Amino acid sequence: MSSPSMKLYRLRGIFIAYFVLKSLAGAVVAWSVFRTLAEERLRGMRGWTPKSLAGVSLMGTALVLALALLVFARLLRRKNWARVLLLVLGWLAVINALFTLLTSAQLSEMGAWVARLVPGLDLDWEKLMQFDRIQKVFELLFWGYLISVLQFDTAVRDEFFPQEPIEKTPGK
Repeated sequence: MSSPSMKLYRLRGIFIAYFVLKSLAGAVVAWSVFRTLAEERLRGMRGWTPKSLAGVSLMGTALVLALALLVFARLLRRKNWARVLLLVLGWLAVINALFTLLTSAQLSEMGAWVARLVPGLDLDWEKLMQFDRIQKVFELLFWGYLISVLQFDTAVRDEFFPQEPIEKTPGK
């Protein structure tokens, strides 16, 4: 069994891999959607090109990654607020993923509704929904692992609440 420090470092490494892979896959899907929207020359785009939208998206992703790495740095220094913040985010992500997976059959019907709302928009909604389902499964796996380490692993949890040394009284 590995030490709590190793578990926390492993958790950070898994987060980085999860976030980068999720962001790259999301960027590829978003690129295809933005390209389709730009080709349709929708009025809501107001001069935004797929490249500029992808650039803004990647900058936002980099900002989120930097903030997450700051939180993980505090977690590695055993700051309980970082642990609590990650647990809150983790539970919200798990609830969101479960809700989305349970309602995904009804959400797939949204494609027809959006197609009526935006005539000429020809997106493969079924493929987008499949991508979203796969993404939610990985989200459940990562955040479930994070919750199990930070909340239910007693050795890790105890690292955030150090025991104060017991003072010995003189003569005893």
